[in-house]
Amino acid sequence: MKQFLLNMMTAMMPAMVPLVWIGGILAVLAVVLYLLASKAGYKPPLWLSRGAMAFGIFFLACQGAGMVLGANPSINFGDPREFEFILVDFWKIGLAMLIPGWIIWSFASNKLSQKT
Repeated sequence: MKQFLLNMMTAMMPAMVPLVWIGGILAVLAVVLYLLASKAGYKPPLWLSRGAMAFGIFFLACQGAGMVLGANPSINFGDPREFEFILVDFWKIGLAMLIPGWIIWSFASNKLSQKT
């Protein structure tokens, strides 16, 4: 069973790179829209920050599952054709999405509660 799960984890690694970009875009958009929230309101950054937090929690959970299996899950941002390896652990990616998402979520929800 452990080998099956390791094989599944290895097969899913190429699908993780687009998820990193989607989560990163959500986090950046949440910050930008929060800074521009006086015009657009606070609901869009609130929802985007929730999405960024969900992706961050997902990557932290994947890191935990990989560690239970005895692996060190990471994503290569380098070019493997040129033997360039820039490995970033899942927990770093997860925290990079979770922390700004949580900050923007807390600020935006506070602003929304003050308006009502």
